[in-house]
Amino acid sequence: MNDLIVIEHNNQRVLTTKQLAEAYETDINNIKVNFSRNGDRFEEGKHYFLLRGDALKEFKNKVTDSNIVGKNANQLYLWTERGALRHAKILDTDRAWEVYEKLEETYFRVKQLTQSFRELSPQLQVLINLELKQKQLEQEIAATRNQVTEIKETIVNREEDWRKDVVRKLRKIGFKHGDYKKFIDLSYKMLEERAGCNLSTRLENLKKRMALQGATKTAIDNVNFLDAIQNDKRLKEIYINIVNQLYIKYVA
Repeated sequence: MNDLIVIEHNNQRVLTTKQLAEAYETDINNIKVNFSRNGDRFEEGKHYFLLRGDALKEFKNKVTDSNIVGKNANQLYLWTERGALRHAKILDTDRAWEVYEKLEETYFRVKQLTQSFRELSPQLQVLINLELKQKQLEQEIAATRNQVTEIKETIVNREEDWRKDVVRKLRKIGFKHGDYKKFIDLSYKMLEERAGCNLSTRLENLKKRMALQGATKTAIDNVNFLDAIQNDKRLKEIYINIVNQLYIKYVA
């Protein structure tokens, strides 16, 4: 929603068919078919503008983004706020209604609100700007406090079950960035570089020791890098610090 390219025509904000389809999470052909089947519900100049010929050429000269209208296009539909509402009604999906409400509150209202603001007295504009800056400052302070609390808890936290703690933090990082394994691998790589060790070698040595001590094959097969790390107090402390640093960087 925030990355919508602003398009204006006849002194009002409009959307292309492509923008509307992408926002409503449907395809362009679906928008076209719905328009064709429900043509009697749309009124040109009220729900849409159809640009052809000189009007289209003039519009192309105004826009700089080639994604808005192709060079070879011979016509272009521009949908008004009412047109966007009509399409939301026809699609009747949760996504379409959700997006339309956001468009109504933001995209189609910004210019109107800006114009209303400019019509206020200079003194009132100053007071409003001061109030907005104060609210922004309060939000930034609150966000900073939350971040400090998160960082403090991360640094101070030393649970008895350190394994559960590092796994929880790595999962949270992975969930936020959509790749859990990537950050696990990164944490192990950082440990090997920082501690000058080879985790694969340590894990193999651990398995050999367990075999000599009579451990079952299942127990040996189930050991992992965390088991190898746990056997070395120095390695464990380094790894805990690495995970905390990653957590602060990617989550806190």
